Amino acid sequence: MDKAKFCLAIFYYGVNRVKRAVAILYMAVMGLLLSGCRAITFSMDDLLAAPKIADEQSAIYEALIESAGRGIALEYPRNGDYRSAFVLYDIDGDSEDETLAFYSVSSLSESNVKISVLDRGRDGKWRSQYELAGAGSSVERVMFSGTDMVVGYSAQDYEENAVRMYRYNGSVLEPIYEGTYSVLETADADGCGSDEITVVRRSGLGVEIEILKTGDDGNYTAYGLQLEENAASIAGSVFGEYGGRRALYLDIANDSGGLVTEIVYLSEGEIICPTASYGLAGATARPSGYLSRDYDNDGRVEIPRLEAFTGYESAPWGEAEYMTSWYSLSESGDSLDLKSVSYTNLRDGYIFTIPNRWRNVVTVLRDQGTGEVTFCSYADGYLSEPIVSFAASDPQSGGTYAAAGYQVLYQSEFKNYYIKSEAGSDMPLLLTMDEIRDNFYIIR
Repeated sequence: MDKAKFCLAIFYYGVNRVKRAVAILYMAVMGLLLSGCRAITFSMDDLLAAPKIADEQSAIYEALIESAGRGIALEYPRNGDYRSAFVLYDIDGDSEDETLAFYSVSSLSESNVKISVLDRGRDGKWRSQYELAGAGSSVERVMFSGTDMVVGYSAQDYEENAVRMYRYNGSVLEPIYEGTYSVLETADADGCGSDEITVVRRSGLGVEIEILKTGDDGNYTAYGLQLEENAASIAGSVFGEYGGRRALYLDIANDSGGLVTEIVYLSEGEIICPTASYGLAGATARPSGYLSRDYDNDGRVEIPRLEAFTGYESAPWGEAEYMTSWYSLSESGDSLDLKSVSYTNLRDGYIFTIPNRWRNVVTVLRDQGTGEVTFCSYADGYLSEPIVSFAASDPQSGGTYAAAGYQVLYQSEFKNYYIKSEAGSDMPLLLTMDEIRDNFYIIR
């Protein structure tokens, strides 16, 4: 082949690669548009990078096959920031990423996940450097503390998951910490600017918390705290801003099915739990399902408590309608401050904050069949006028609600939320649409 034809062939090869990338991206864009996404942007750099990424993963996979054999299945972490079976990260501090590959071998009687560490040589080729067995049949999540890797494993035979922290020393991936967990998260628990690893597990009848902090010397310290709270299970956990750090809010289920919340953070080498120190956990008691959350997206986590709506004070449990009072930990840490009051609809997945002028003069009626909720004025022990109604349904049922006078308040992929004004325009308790939107939150 002469030089001109060779150059032309190279040119068309490159064009075809870009065309394939464009086609792939086009299909992805169409899929996103059909699923309801509003907009997407991309550049020629993205198009040119797509074949490079595919080539890189292909090279890593071939190196893994060469080491482990062809009878393998890639294992993908189920949660967390790292969801690929190939995690690229600098675990030896040489400023070059290594690859941590997660896979299983179908021919082995042992069902544990395998980990392979692959490194790229000066010739640009990937080669397996070290392999070891994990601590479970699947990978739940992967995270990092400095150059150390933390892996959470799950197995059907165990109530709690297993966690291992690994350090790469001299081409050996060495476990340096192991334990079990109900909660495994990473956040800046002491406000130092770097994330720590938080491990929560049941211990006897209580709860044990460990925070793993990696120092400037590369070594980690495990800080521990035992909570004597009666714990049948950990129902939920969420981090929120508190005093320049990320505090962990633990919703703990007891044997009777109720929930309480404990709050923990790290300060000066000690795990602080103000809810235990000041006896606040009992004040957070409520039924199951009502989890702590940052429902209004202000960065602070709120703890819910239930109180009967006006007019339902003497109704038996299960027959009343309840307001949710949301509390936050005070700046001093020794009390819980009331932040807002809402109507929380767990069935349809929304929260509506009750305006101040509605307090004690508005109650709620709920249709047990359709789930429609109507807020009504209430005075002298009697219902007065309906004010506004809410409803939710799958998107296909929109015509029914439109015919009944509802308008769409919020749309999601799986559910539409509707609103209908029931009162006259001169009613003092009537809300504007802006007020309703500002006080309406979707919970997931």
